[in-house]
Amino acid sequence: MLAVARFIRTLSSTELLRSRPARRTSSAWRCASTHRIACISLGLALAITQAASAQEEIEDESDEPASAAEAASAPAPVTEESPSPALPAPTWWFGAWFQGAFVPSFMLELFLDEAPTVANVGFGFTATHRGADGMSLVIGIGYAGYGFDGPFRIKGDPEVDTEYLSSSLGLLHLRGQILWSTDIVKDKLSFEYGVGLDLGLVLGSLKRSEAYRDPVSGEFAKCAGPANPVQAANYCEPPLNLLAGTDPYNSDGAHYNVTEKRVPPVALVPMLPALALRYTPIRELAIRLDAAFGLLQFSVGLSAQYGLDF
Repeated sequence: MLAVARFIRTLSSTELLRSRPARRTSSAWRCASTHRIACISLGLALAITQAASAQEEIEDESDEPASAAEAASAPAPVTEESPSPALPAPTWWFGAWFQGAFVPSFMLELFLDEAPTVANVGFGFTATHRGADGMSLVIGIGYAGYGFDGPFRIKGDPEVDTEYLSSSLGLLHLRGQILWSTDIVKDKLSFEYGVGLDLGLVLGSLKRSEAYRDPVSGEFAKCAGPANPVQAANYCEPPLNLLAGTDPYNSDGAHYNVTEKRVPPVALVPMLPALALRYTPIRELAIRLDAAFGLLQFSVGLSAQYGLDF
């Protein structure tokens, strides 16, 4: 509207110029005198156009702060974080194991006419290197007991030659295993299989005595001495060395509470095969149910290992 007002003032001044004498004719004067109506129309059109342009500029300037405020108040775009990759399983595992080992009598009776079932426990500690492919190399140290009490008789000997053995033997050993693995549930449950060997020093002692068959129970029992009990004199025979009360371990005759000194100082027990179910409830913990067979004995055990990153 300011442009329209300026245009009206211009027209007014032009009217005044008409009353004054002029030295020369101007274009405004000519417009006013000859085409006054056309000039007024043209001027009004120009003024309206200028006013509309000014109004648009004002509106644009008023919109800019609002747009800036809206941009500032708008929430920042949410970006989804990609999940971090899972850490690989530890390479080294350290733990302990506990097992029960038994030698059934029917296995021993492949070579003997009389033998008891031998059952004992063992324990130890292991360090395991487990590769990314699931192959494990196990080294450890442990102790396995081989204590028992019962009758033994060599195949083909008469029943009166049955002896009663009392063992406190044990094996302090090193353990080595090579195990491969097949996943049942990935990163949780796997089946392990391989071979192993226990090699160590034999501790304890083995004592021999004559044995007799108890007429009541029908089982073999230990003779307390020569002709003791009296009703079993044919089993509990007198020794050749009456003064000593027994014959030595390395000679024939009757033996009463004699320590057998021909026990080998070193023994090995193979594990063919060594089997295990391995469960990892968390990344650093592995629990295994172990089983093995070797040298006439079966073993079943449980072990737990903690994994460390090196």
